[in-house]
Amino acid sequence: MIKQLTRIGNSQGIILDKAVLDLLHIKDGTSFDISTKNGGLFLKPLGIEEVYQDISKRHRKTLDKLGK
Repeated sequence: MIKQLTRIGNSQGIILDKAVLDLLHIKDGTSFDISTKNGGLFLKPLGIEEVYQDISKRHRKTLDKLGK
């Protein structure tokens, strides 16, 4: 499958077909881990647990203050 970059506001993106999203069980609002591998771009959908761990790691001090 070949896709082209599409202008989205001041950015650019790749539009994924609904069939591809359904095949991979990707829903609206899914977060992704983005990395490079062998000269390409690798997108890995994240579950809610992984998103929570990332947020709690990056914002630990703020969350601790809010918890007091």
